[in-house]
Amino acid sequence: MDRIQEFCQGLKESRLPRFTQLPTLELYKDQLVSLTNDYLAPFYLNEKPITDTMVNNYVKLKVLLPPVKKRYRQEHLARLILICLLKRVLSIAEIRLLLEQQSISGSIQPAYDHFCDELERAVQMLGTQTEPKVKPGSDSREALICHAIYSFVHKLWFEMTLSALAAKTE
Repeated sequence: MDRIQEFCQGLKESRLPRFTQLPTLELYKDQLVSLTNDYLAPFYLNEKPITDTMVNNYVKLKVLLPPVKKRYRQEHLARLILICLLKRVLSIAEIRLLLEQQSISGSIQPAYDHFCDELERAVQMLGTQTEPKVKPGSDSREALICHAIYSFVHKLWFEMTLSALAAKTE
Protein backbone atom coordinates (compact mmCIF):
# COMPACT_ATOMS: atom_id res chain seq x y z
CA MET A 1 0.00 0.00 0.00
CA ASP A 2 1.53 3.32 -0.99
CA ARG A 3 1.74 6.42 1.18
CA ILE A 4 -1.42 8.05 -0.26
CA GLN A 5 -3.51 4.92 0.23
CA GLU A 6 -2.20 4.58 3.80
CA PHE A 7 -3.09 8.18 4.55
CA CYS A 8 -6.58 7.83 3.02
CA GLN A 9 -7.17 4.59 4.91
CA GLY A 10 -6.11 6.23 8.18
CA LEU A 11 -8.53 9.09 7.56
CA LYS A 12 -11.35 6.72 6.71
CA GLU A 13 -10.82 4.91 10.01
CA SER A 14 -10.64 8.08 12.11
CA ARG A 15 -13.68 9.51 13.88
CA LEU A 16 -14.17 12.87 15.50
CA PRO A 17 -15.85 12.74 18.89
CA ARG A 18 -19.47 13.84 18.89
CA PHE A 19 -20.50 16.72 21.11
CA THR A 20 -21.64 14.47 23.96
CA GLN A 21 -18.26 12.68 23.82
CA LEU A 22 -16.32 15.91 24.39
CA PRO A 23 -15.16 16.47 27.97
CA THR A 24 -17.78 18.12 30.14
CA LEU A 25 -15.14 19.38 32.57
CA GLU A 26 -13.97 22.92 32.03
CA LEU A 27 -10.52 23.03 30.47
CA TYR A 28 -7.57 25.37 30.74
CA LYS A 29 -6.10 26.63 27.49
CA ASP A 30 -3.21 24.13 27.42
CA GLN A 31 -5.69 21.26 27.89
CA LEU A 32 -7.92 22.68 25.15
CA VAL A 33 -4.97 22.91 22.75
CA SER A 34 -3.70 19.43 23.59
CA LEU A 35 -7.10 17.79 23.13
CA THR A 36 -7.76 19.61 19.88
CA ASN A 37 -4.37 18.58 18.48
CA ASP A 38 -5.02 14.97 19.49
CA TYR A 39 -8.47 14.87 17.88
CA LEU A 40 -7.23 16.47 14.65
CA ALA A 41 -3.90 14.63 14.25
CA PRO A 42 -5.22 12.35 11.45
CA PHE A 43 -6.19 15.42 9.39
CA TYR A 44 -2.81 17.13 9.54
CA LEU A 45 0.32 15.78 7.91
CA ASN A 46 3.29 17.32 9.72
CA GLU A 47 1.97 20.21 11.72
CA LYS A 48 0.02 21.00 14.84
CA PRO A 49 -3.49 22.29 14.07
CA ILE A 50 -3.55 24.77 16.97
CA THR A 51 -1.33 26.65 19.42
CA ASP A 52 -2.02 28.77 22.49
CA THR A 53 -1.36 31.91 20.43
CA MET A 54 -3.87 30.86 17.80
CA VAL A 55 -6.53 30.37 20.47
CA ASN A 56 -5.86 33.92 21.74
CA ASN A 57 -6.11 35.28 18.20
CA TYR A 58 -9.37 33.47 17.49
CA VAL A 59 -10.87 34.94 20.64
CA LYS A 60 -9.66 38.44 19.66
CA LEU A 61 -11.11 37.96 16.16
CA LYS A 62 -14.41 36.81 17.72
CA VAL A 63 -14.33 33.47 15.96
CA LEU A 64 -14.03 31.68 19.28
CA LEU A 65 -16.02 32.76 22.32
CA PRO A 66 -13.93 34.10 25.19
CA PRO A 67 -13.23 31.69 28.04
CA VAL A 68 -15.19 31.96 31.25
CA LYS A 69 -12.76 32.57 34.14
CA LYS A 70 -9.88 31.29 31.94
CA ARG A 71 -11.71 28.02 31.34
CA TYR A 72 -13.08 26.55 28.15
CA ARG A 73 -16.18 24.39 27.79
CA GLN A 74 -17.49 21.78 25.35
CA GLU A 75 -18.76 24.51 23.03
CA HIS A 76 -15.28 26.05 22.83
CA LEU A 77 -13.72 22.69 21.97
CA ALA A 78 -16.35 21.93 19.32
CA ARG A 79 -15.92 25.37 17.73
CA LEU A 80 -12.13 25.06 17.80
CA ILE A 81 -12.26 21.70 16.03
CA LEU A 82 -14.45 23.25 13.32
CA ILE A 83 -12.16 26.27 13.01
CA CYS A 84 -9.01 24.16 12.72
CA LEU A 85 -10.43 22.01 9.96
CA LEU A 86 -12.10 24.78 8.00
CA LYS A 87 -9.18 27.23 8.17
CA ARG A 88 -7.43 25.15 5.53
CA VAL A 89 -10.01 26.15 2.93
CA LEU A 90 -11.81 29.21 4.30
CA SER A 91 -10.63 32.56 5.58
CA ILE A 92 -11.14 33.37 9.26
CA ALA A 93 -13.78 35.93 8.26
CA GLU A 94 -15.64 33.26 6.28
CA ILE A 95 -15.42 30.83 9.20
CA ARG A 96 -16.79 33.47 11.57
CA LEU A 97 -19.76 34.07 9.24
CA LEU A 98 -20.35 30.35 8.81
CA LEU A 99 -20.31 29.77 12.58
CA GLU A 100 -22.64 32.73 13.07
CA GLN A 101 -25.05 31.20 10.57
CA GLN A 102 -24.85 27.84 12.31
CA SER A 103 -25.49 29.41 15.72
CA ILE A 104 -28.66 31.13 14.45
CA SER A 105 -30.33 27.74 14.62
CA GLY A 106 -29.52 27.50 18.33
CA SER A 107 -27.09 25.20 20.10
CA ILE A 108 -23.73 24.31 18.61
CA GLN A 109 -24.34 20.63 19.39
CA PRO A 110 -26.49 19.68 16.36
CA ALA A 111 -24.36 21.79 13.99
CA TYR A 112 -21.14 20.24 15.30
CA ASP A 113 -22.51 16.68 15.14
CA HIS A 114 -23.80 17.31 11.61
CA PHE A 115 -20.34 18.59 10.64
CA CYS A 116 -18.73 15.40 12.01
CA ASP A 117 -21.20 13.19 10.12
CA GLU A 118 -20.64 15.06 6.86
CA LEU A 119 -16.87 15.05 7.29
CA GLU A 120 -16.85 11.29 7.80
CA ARG A 121 -19.10 10.85 4.76
CA ALA A 122 -16.78 13.04 2.67
CA VAL A 123 -13.68 11.19 3.86
CA GLN A 124 -15.24 7.89 2.76
CA MET A 125 -15.33 9.30 -0.78
CA LEU A 126 -11.69 10.40 -0.63
CA GLY A 127 -9.80 9.24 -3.67
CA THR A 128 -12.94 8.27 -5.57
CA GLN A 129 -14.53 10.07 -8.48
CA THR A 130 -17.84 10.34 -6.64
CA GLU A 131 -18.96 13.93 -6.24
CA PRO A 132 -21.09 14.75 -3.19
CA LYS A 133 -24.64 15.84 -3.72
CA VAL A 134 -26.41 18.31 -1.50
CA LYS A 135 -30.08 17.45 -1.46
CA PRO A 136 -32.31 19.80 -3.46
CA GLY A 137 -34.20 22.10 -1.16
CA SER A 138 -31.61 21.72 1.59
CA ASP A 139 -31.37 24.53 4.07
CA SER A 140 -28.74 26.91 2.69
CA ARG A 141 -26.85 26.75 6.01
CA GLU A 142 -26.60 22.98 5.63
CA ALA A 143 -25.41 23.34 2.04
CA LEU A 144 -22.74 25.84 3.09
CA ILE A 145 -21.22 23.53 5.66
CA CYS A 146 -21.35 20.56 3.27
CA HIS A 147 -19.48 22.43 0.55
CA ALA A 148 -16.89 23.69 3.06
CA ILE A 149 -16.32 20.11 4.25
CA TYR A 150 -15.88 18.73 0.75
CA SER A 151 -13.49 21.57 -0.09
CA PHE A 152 -11.44 20.61 2.96
CA VAL A 153 -11.36 16.92 2.04
CA HIS A 154 -10.38 17.65 -1.57
CA LYS A 155 -7.61 20.00 -0.41
CA LEU A 156 -6.37 17.38 2.04
CA TRP A 157 -6.20 14.80 -0.74
CA PHE A 158 -4.41 17.30 -2.99
CA GLU A 159 -1.79 18.12 -0.32
CA MET A 160 -1.14 14.44 0.41
CA THR A 161 -0.84 13.53 -3.26
CA LEU A 162 1.48 16.46 -3.97
CA SER A 163 3.63 15.57 -0.97
CA ALA A 164 3.90 11.96 -2.11
CA LEU A 165 4.82 12.98 -5.65
CA ALA A 166 7.46 15.39 -4.37
CA ALA A 167 8.94 12.66 -2.17
CA LYS A 168 9.24 10.35 -5.20
CA THR A 169 11.24 12.94 -7.17
CA GLU A 170 13.72 13.63 -4.34
